Amino acid sequence: MRWIVIATGRLREPFYREACAEYLGRLQRQRSVTAIEIDEVPPRAGDVQRAARLEAERLRKAAGPARIVALTERGEALSTERFAARLEDLERGPGDLAFVLGGPAGLDPELERSATWRLALSSLTLPYQLARLVLLEQLYRAETLRRNEPYHRQ
Repeated sequence: MRWIVIATGRLREPFYREACAEYLGRLQRQRSVTAIEIDEVPPRAGDVQRAARLEAERLRKAAGPARIVALTERGEALSTERFAARLEDLERGPGDLAFVLGGPAGLDPELERSATWRLALSSLTLPYQLARLVLLEQLYRAETLRRNEPYHRQ
């Protein structure tokens, strides 16, 4: 099984790039699934609703047949322990998982509704760059928790 993080927009600030690269590297060294990868989709400009709709088309295309996990503040909020358990449940299903992060316009409501799972990283609205970092860190934390490694402290 692959995990694909599909993000709208590129990481411009060096501190986001470095931190995301760190967690991506950690995950690639320890993942029990085939691979984890990042796919960046260019953001769309213009009317917010139209931009989100056009971005959704690109995000769906990038996800291909993978099951979509939509990252949205309207999603399910979980503890890290429940997040790790939910990932385990999802990995028992068919196909890959695509964690989809919207850009400044957010995710298209239709994309959110059609997702296999809607996940909230926080009830706060996060900048899309920070959301990507938090997602990668939480994926890494969930993996260390599932492997009973000391990174996650109770």
